[in-house]
Amino acid sequence: MQVLAPVIALLHELPERDRRALAELINQFAHQETDPDRRLTAWEAPETLSLLA
Repeated sequence: MQVLAPVIALLHELPERDRRALAELINQFAHQETDPDRRLTAWEAPETLSLLA
C-alpha cells in the first residue's frame, strides 16, 4: 500500500467526475480480462485506489 499512496494522492486531486470516469474505464477493462486473477485485481482497483471515495 505504501507504493500506492502517492498514486492515490494524485488521483484525489482529479475532479470527482474524472475519478469516476477512470473507475468506469478500469471496470470496462475488467469485463474484457480473461485471466481470473487479473480480472479480480481490476475489479478491486477503483476501491483500492479510492477512486469512488
